[in-house]
Amino acid sequence: MQQQEMIQNAVRQVAGLCAVAAMTAPKSGGQLFSKGAKPFMETVFVDDGPTLDRLAQWLRARGERLADPIWLRDAATAEKIDGVLFIGLARWYPPQYDCGACGYATCEEFSRQAARQRVQTASDDWEFPGPICQIRCIDLGVAVGSAAKVAGMHNIDCRCQTRIAAAARHLKIIEADLAVALALSVSSKNIFFDRKMPAVAAAGAVPPHQTNPPVA
Repeated sequence: MQQQEMIQNAVRQVAGLCAVAAMTAPKSGGQLFSKGAKPFMETVFVDDGPTLDRLAQWLRARGERLADPIWLRDAATAEKIDGVLFIGLARWYPPQYDCGACGYATCEEFSRQAARQRVQTASDDWEFPGPICQIRCIDLGVAVGSAAKVAGMHNIDCRCQTRIAAAARHLKIIEADLAVALALSVSSKNIFFDRKMPAVAAAGAVPPHQTNPPVA
């Protein structure tokens, strides 16, 4: 087995272990699972060249449209990585804590208002459609941290990214409403350090989205 084949196999194996870590990470309202609630943490791994190229192309097009170089930087990174594990919230539901962190007194009220707001607002161009339960966002962060820990334990260079996750959502590679990408790389020099911010023309830039008025 040649070196590159060994590296790719190792990246795939570690990505699988990272997905397991994300799935088993603690989640709020765990008692709901024992009552038949469905898992909501989505994990999707991509390492084929054509799909990574599609992700890079989407990132580059958005960066040029917004005249924002950080999207172009992430596009260049997408072309160098060995794979990417997407971890996100798909078909999620509130934990029924009625904590108020979302701005509503109860999870039921939040769910009702969130559904109305998604219908009434033009969020198709947003990176991620909101609003999303704050406790579930914490759950996602814990899952991503658990997965990143596993990658580090196996000496795989990784970087948690949101822009390439947004690209995956728009390209329908993932279903999640909110996701983080764990970009994975094996090389003699960590590709996630010393990344250059490319120049981009400011002409024709448009805002990524506008803030919508509150739902009545």
